[in-house]
Amino acid sequence: MDLGLKDRVYVVTGATRGLGRASAEALLAEGAKVLVTGREEKTVAEAVAELGEGAAASPPTTPTRGPRPG
Repeated sequence: MDLGLKDRVYVVTGATRGLGRASAEALLAEGAKVLVTGREEKTVAEAVAELGEGAAASPPTTPTRGPRPG
């Protein structure tokens, strides 16, 4: 079935395992491009390598703590 997802880009949170990973796989199978996010940089890199073409890693972010603005 063609869902019309070819070349569209999706951000999938938690795409390193479980439901997020299954969602990323399904989107890629339909020709979409997927930005993979997860808690650990290493597992994100591993997932991107396993998912193959069309998958990319989100840049890592560093949580910050401090006073809330305003």
